[in-house]
Amino acid sequence: MKTDPVKELQALVETLWARTGLGDCVQIGTMRRDDGSEHVEIVDNRYDIVVTEKGSEVERTAGLSISDAARRFLHESAVAQACAAELRDRRAPNDAPSPPGVAKDNGYSRWNWMAPTIEIMSRISPEFGDWTLQEYRTVLGQYPLTDHEIRNARYPLSPEFV
Repeated sequence: MKTDPVKELQALVETLWARTGLGDCVQIGTMRRDDGSEHVEIVDNRYDIVVTEKGSEVERTAGLSISDAARRFLHESAVAQACAAELRDRRAPNDAPSPPGVAKDNGYSRWNWMAPTIEIMSRISPEFGDWTLQEYRTVLGQYPLTDHEIRNARYPLSPEFV
């Protein structure tokens, strides 16, 4: 009997996510919703992750293996968890200078969701944690943390990010 590749992917994601101890993970969509969310399509026995928005396909990552597709959906769940915690725990600093173009520093720093995302992905597997760290190295190499993000970071920053 032929297995459903989407159900197989969902089962793998749920099994790996359970290592985090953080409750339910993302449910993998199979239909376009045109709201910027991802869904999966099976093309030639491989996984395509597709993003549609306002009636148009805006991104397609094609030909993924089940493990690469799982890593992508696991990363989505890890980022969602980390961002929710960042927002919940964010505190505006007292007497901090305002960032350029902003009336008041609200305590935001990308590092306050990036660091927990790396930690969550590392709980799933050391390889996934390393992959996430490398992804963020690339992002921060192109778009470094601002002075206020460095000041507002609640997690240790490697000298390469300062």
